[in-house]
Amino acid sequence: MYPRALAKFQDQAIKDQYLEKYGDPLDEVSPQDLMDLMENLWLSTRGNYASLRDGLTRKGVDPWTCRQQLAQAYFKAMYLREHELDEDEDKSKVEDVTDFILVRIHDHIREFQAREAEQDARTRDKFGIRMPRGY
Repeated sequence: MYPRALAKFQDQAIKDQYLEKYGDPLDEVSPQDLMDLMENLWLSTRGNYASLRDGLTRKGVDPWTCRQQLAQAYFKAMYLREHELDEDEDKSKVEDVTDFILVRIHDHIREFQAREAEQDARTRDKFGIRMPRGY
């Protein structure tokens, strides 16, 4: 995606500075809500998100990355609307926030995957590994 732009967010102190400066663009969104939103945006059949999805898939973007970019576009639009920013006038701030939104999306995805792995581990521990008979 944008490895150079996102590399700075590996430092938690920088991430905290961005949270303080811009707030959390995914403040009221749980990891499960994000996954549901990504799926809904992916399945949209018309409008901006359907056009964006079609354009990304024509470029060869894989479905998972496409879902993330659709969510990024969604939260970017929400942030711009809420903070009354103009993409042309506030270009550097918008780019900064856009990168930060993608980082927050990745954080939520990792949190969702960790919860899912924990639930899977509890299920395996509860029932044990099932092997087919005869092996």
